[in-house]
Amino acid sequence: MKKIIIPFLSLLATQVYSQESLETIQVLDHHGEQSLVEFVPSVTILKEEDLRKKRQNSLGDTLQNEAGISSTGFGPNSSRPVIRGLDGSRIKVLQNSLQILDASTQSLDHNIPIDPLIIDQIEIVRGPMGLLYGSGAVGGVVNIVTNRIHSKFQEGHVVELQTQGESVNNGLSNSLRMDYGKDKWMFHIDGSTKNLQDQKIPGSARTRDQRLNVPLDPDVSEAKHKLPNSASQQDSVGVGTTRFFNQGSLGLAFNHFQSNYGTVVERDVTIDMLQNRFELNGEYLPKDDIWKKIRLKSAQSDYQHKELEGSETGTIFKNSGVETRLEAMNESGDLKGVSGIQHQYTDFSAKGEEAFLPTSMTTATSLFTFQEIDFSKDVLSGGARVEVTDINAPDNFGYTGYNGSLGYRRRLNQENSISLNYSYTERAPNFQELLSDGQHIATGTYELGSTALMKEKSHGLELGYKFQRGINFLNASIYVQRFHDYIALIPNGATAGADNLPVYAYEQVDAEIYGMDIDGKAHALDLNKGQVFGTYKFDLVRGRDLDNGDNLPRLSPPRVSVGAEYVKDRFQSDLEIQHVTQQTHTSENERRTDAYTLTNIGAQYSFVTVNSKFDVFVRVRNIFDVEARSHVSFLKEIAPLPGRNIIVGAHWLL
Repeated sequence: MKKIIIPFLSLLATQVYSQESLETIQVLDHHGEQSLVEFVPSVTILKEEDLRKKRQNSLGDTLQNEAGISSTGFGPNSSRPVIRGLDGSRIKVLQNSLQILDASTQSLDHNIPIDPLIIDQIEIVRGPMGLLYGSGAVGGVVNIVTNRIHSKFQEGHVVELQTQGESVNNGLSNSLRMDYGKDKWMFHIDGSTKNLQDQKIPGSARTRDQRLNVPLDPDVSEAKHKLPNSASQQDSVGVGTTRFFNQGSLGLAFNHFQSNYGTVVERDVTIDMLQNRFELNGEYLPKDDIWKKIRLKSAQSDYQHKELEGSETGTIFKNSGVETRLEAMNESGDLKGVSGIQHQYTDFSAKGEEAFLPTSMTTATSLFTFQEIDFSKDVLSGGARVEVTDINAPDNFGYTGYNGSLGYRRRLNQENSISLNYSYTERAPNFQELLSDGQHIATGTYELGSTALMKEKSHGLELGYKFQRGINFLNASIYVQRFHDYIALIPNGATAGADNLPVYAYEQVDAEIYGMDIDGKAHALDLNKGQVFGTYKFDLVRGRDLDNGDNLPRLSPPRVSVGAEYVKDRFQSDLEIQHVTQQTHTSENERRTDAYTLTNIGAQYSFVTVNSKFDVFVRVRNIFDVEARSHVSFLKEIAPLPGRNIIVGAHWLL
């Protein structure tokens, strides 16, 4: 614990901070009118009304309908985002630009300790971001923004409350947030509660093929209309305070998250999760012609969860860690950028009868820079990162990873631009890929690591187009990413363990992933003194093992969405239809999934007074109660997506 607390407290005492407004995109930490975010062809920001209408019970499910993004879908309580076919440790999930420091990448049944109800903004960057946020961000970054540490001073108070009920799980969710500012101090408090019952589903939980060919134990009944062991309870509370100086600010925040939820794959197993997290954030604005801002961020986390079999504890997972990031932003003439140092330390353990990982300590230290130079219509960018990773376990492992990028953007006019970006990344194998050896009940496999694994290397190329005119926009990207020594979990035909489970071994292959994303919105027509907007999305991802030509497993099939939004005074309504095609590009021993079409509708009316805003809303997801199974999910044959869900709620802003 000293290794965590001492660097955190020492950093708290060594900086002077500056006052500046919250940046639009925290994850890229930009400044000025032309931001670094312009170099990333595909960025999505969810906030305010847009975020509220898309919120679901987990982060992965909240984002799963965005272009290029799907969800691991391990039941309704545990799902991480999958970006362009990549998930797990290849996707960085950040909270206020620092890692979550949990155990969600170690197993699909481990949820991310974040309640979407208290999130202010979600930032999604598709494509390699290892340059700025670590070698593991080869697939992209999801940054969760909260307002516990304030970026600007605001006199007075703001209170926000939300309550909603859902029919699909007879659930009730509530959240409260309060902010108060006085005498250069800002204070924040938030809290949320959820109580959700077993999720309703159309028809049977298992597919027809499963029901015919895989017999259940005699004491287990076939599940119909409800997904067994999918209930959950959750509580979260957060506090924060920020002090603003003449040329500085310093903020500190604390969050306590607790959840108890069923794992779906095992009807008698629940997970009791707990995380306590401290965050520090400060900025310093030097009086310098070149260095415009210095920013320090640090997070300390104590995480654990117990896997309970009835009332008995089976396995306990713990992960304690600290991550610190110090960066400086420069601007001189046409050149600007960001450079910094980042350090992370984690202490992970798993103890119990189902523990398949040894105790390990991991440290990673990085130096990075990203610079851009503006030639009016043409803009060039380049960057580099060096990352040293040490894993201390029964054996010690050390890796040095090198990352680089080059980018070019052409401004065609004020509304249109094209870009071409190249990236090179090296990812060190994590302790799970190196050291796994045991039954992983959640996925029904015996996982076997390999200490002979080398660094995973990849080359990425992306061509992007952007159009923006007011609220009308179009983002389109075509990408390809080629991996050398890609680390994959591959069945080797053997069985092992007390339950005689199939052995899946971590091996290295050469692989390629390619595809495209399209996301847009346009004003369609004026109707009855209101406005109608059309929305559209399309994504396609393909992947293959270059060693044998086989398809990579669990890739989302092509999807297309069309929708309409109607806005008139204080009334809003929307309709979205998403069609997911049949997945026929399957890997060996992987089953196809059928096509399906989901239809969602919603409406909201706002009551506005001088000092407050009160919204009432109703949403219906999967209005026709269609049976749908996500090809990305490990549980697609035993856990379909939710059935019809009527959500009714209210939102107050005082």
